[in-house]
Amino acid sequence: MKHYKTCTQFVSFVLLILAANSHSFAQTVFTYKSPESDTDIRTTYEAAAMKLALDKTIAEFGPYDMQPTPRINTARSVQSIKSNSFQNYFATLGYDEDYGTKEDIIYVRFPVDLGALSYRTCFMPENMKQKVSSIRTLADLRKLTMGQGRGWRDVKVLRHNGFHVEEIDTYDQIFKMTAAHRFDLFCRGASEIKGEYDTWKSLKGLAYDRTLLIYYSMPIFFYTNADNKLAAERLTKGFQKAYADGSLLALWRSQNQASIDFAQLNKRRIFRLDNPWVKSIDFDYTKYYYKLDVPKTVP
Repeated sequence: MKHYKTCTQFVSFVLLILAANSHSFAQTVFTYKSPESDTDIRTTYEAAAMKLALDKTIAEFGPYDMQPTPRINTARSVQSIKSNSFQNYFATLGYDEDYGTKEDIIYVRFPVDLGALSYRTCFMPENMKQKVSSIRTLADLRKLTMGQGRGWRDVKVLRHNGFHVEEIDTYDQIFKMTAAHRFDLFCRGASEIKGEYDTWKSLKGLAYDRTLLIYYSMPIFFYTNADNKLAAERLTKGFQKAYADGSLLALWRSQNQASIDFAQLNKRRIFRLDNPWVKSIDFDYTKYYYKLDVPKTVP
């Protein structure tokens, strides 16, 4: 009886030790936004960057597992963050202080796109080629209508700068509506454009402008629910480590450089717009921006 009691105490002791250290063995689940359609390649780099940041922090935080969400657009993604619908859900969004308070939504303090989405070149209807190529002033550019996705931060920025913007619910539909001339321009980040051009170049009525470059600072951060502070801390440390050792830049170049080269940014007329919302960012995010070769002013 005495031996049985001793064994029971020993087993109980072992179980307590295992329970106390279970966090060292359990995988932490991180959820990322899945593509919105079969043609949507925008999340490829973002998921790879998240994986890199998590790999850099295994020694400190332990193993992890990454899982995609069901297909949701940006507006629903923001709501999913606020409601904490998915475990440790992180989604990339253009910075906006109006997403919510620090009590319900936070962001990883690192611009995961390295600033590339601040530079925009545009799809347009085929019959707009001559008109777009003749634009020389911001006043003339404002006469053109813009298409953007519902819930995208670009909508607020463009409207703030005097543009008429149509918001479209689904990603694929924006390309089709551009080709049908429901609006004049659909402008995309420099790191996005080549993949989208390759996917949609055969769409009848759709063209790609080679003359204009629109710039407004739009740092892209991973946002999450405020309850996920430890997970956000892990990603922040991971991105900083990956940036410091060069592995993030290597990943960024491998996935984005071809698109930036394709856009030929320095051969365009640049139009600089104001984004007042970024003025409330309380750290120097621009120090992480990749320096792209672009014109200084409109010729």
